[in-house]
Amino acid sequence: MGRSRPARKPRRTSVARSATGGLTGGACPGPDDTGPGLALRAILSPMRVHALVLAGGSGDRFGAEMPKQFVRLAGEPILLRSIRAIAGAGIDQLVVVTHPSWLEETRALLADAALVVQPAIVVGGTTRNESTRNGLAALTGAADDDIVVIHDAVRPLVPAEVILRSIEPIMSGRADATDTVIPSADTLVVVEGDVVAEIPERARYRRGQTPQSFRKGIIDRAYREAAAVGDLSATDDCSLVLRHVPGARIVAVPGDEVNLKITTRTDMVLADRMIQMRTLSAAADPKPTRSLHGARVYVVGGTNGIGQAIAELAAEEGAKVAVDGRRTGLDVRDYPAVEAHVAAASGRLGGLDHVVCTAGVLRVGKAMDLTAADLAEVIDVNVAGSLNVARAAHDALSESRGSLTLFASSSFTLGRPNYVAYSASKAAVVNLAQGLADEWADDGIRVNAVSPERTDTPMRRRAFPGESPIGLLPARDVAVATLRLIRSDLTGQVLDVRRHDGVGQAAPAAAPIGQA
Repeated sequence: MGRSRPARKPRRTSVARSATGGLTGGACPGPDDTGPGLALRAILSPMRVHALVLAGGSGDRFGAEMPKQFVRLAGEPILLRSIRAIAGAGIDQLVVVTHPSWLEETRALLADAALVVQPAIVVGGTTRNESTRNGLAALTGAADDDIVVIHDAVRPLVPAEVILRSIEPIMSGRADATDTVIPSADTLVVVEGDVVAEIPERARYRRGQTPQSFRKGIIDRAYREAAAVGDLSATDDCSLVLRHVPGARIVAVPGDEVNLKITTRTDMVLADRMIQMRTLSAAADPKPTRSLHGARVYVVGGTNGIGQAIAELAAEEGAKVAVDGRRTGLDVRDYPAVEAHVAAASGRLGGLDHVVCTAGVLRVGKAMDLTAADLAEVIDVNVAGSLNVARAAHDALSESRGSLTLFASSSFTLGRPNYVAYSASKAAVVNLAQGLADEWADDGIRVNAVSPERTDTPMRRRAFPGESPIGLLPARDVAVATLRLIRSDLTGQVLDVRRHDGVGQAAPAAAPIGQA
């Protein structure tokens, strides 16, 4: 974490002075903002604020077919999330530095992004420092006293407050440069080969993040001096100022743990979870992005259990609701039948805004004891059935730019004895939701999966007749979390629902068995 959706419409930027004299305002908050945007445009100074977003990495450590900055995070490419964070902070000029092999992809991505500040795009070099130098050269009309903010494209969750803290000391004249840092919770060890040489006092050390900000004349001088002696191999930009501009005032400013650098797939999982927590937690999202009043909601599997609870709660919130399931004669394994039922529901409701599929089958028993028909039923209903509903609903959801929510289970994370087909099918549903979220992003359809723990439903009670309901999750709790999800702007998410979490909050690492 140390150094080591379809495009939205532009958001207006405003600038105002707070009662205490600080800068306030900024981009109107979007669904992924941590709070109100902070306008950083100087109002008491002629300084302008320019920004470089460095996206020149090849993604080798990430292990993807494309550089990690192009991978979607909660439905939006990482690069675009980072650019929105920086551009939404009142930046005057923005330059994106990209890998030469991905220049056209970068242009295409940003052309459709409808950003408040349209970035210039330049090709990076073979090292980070060369990329920064290319970005600096692309700035137009920047004065020596202006501020340059340099940010890694793979830090998409940078809070607006961190950007503000990075700029303020330079704007107020207290610094020539700032380095965004956070404390280290781990003990630091100095090694020589495999020998421990020193264990320094941890309190003196910080982990570096971005943004790093500079007075333009200072960063230009640092690069001139560094280039003159062939020193363009630093892992950041403050170190060049430290080495080549004697007397420059570099101030450390507090960063944030959420501002992680996405380098590995583990980082991607953490970032996904952070976005989910920030968007769905009751504290962070007291006012949902969308109201369900008047929304057209279709629940497949809505005649009992979790699906019925979702349908009832949606109706209470003012939605127009249609339900289907076995009691209405729908077999989700029969695609023509699914098409007909979806079309009928769309006709009754006047279209579809949200489709939820909770239909599922659980057969308990060892794999060698269950019949082939039992096993096939689990796979066909849970996986093929979910895909059938998704395909049948695609056109209606594309027209409304709506959402599809599929149902997994806490058992998807690990195959469970005595219902291996069920847990395997729920893992497949998660993959299905994630894949469709990516495939259908350009169609304006958000796709997510809900993963509740053991839930008190008729299916659960049939499968485990001797199980005490004490400790089971009420179906209505799952419904509350599900409706928060469909009212959000999230896509490609797996929402864990647990008894002891606030609705929509993160789940414990070890999930209890099963779901109904």
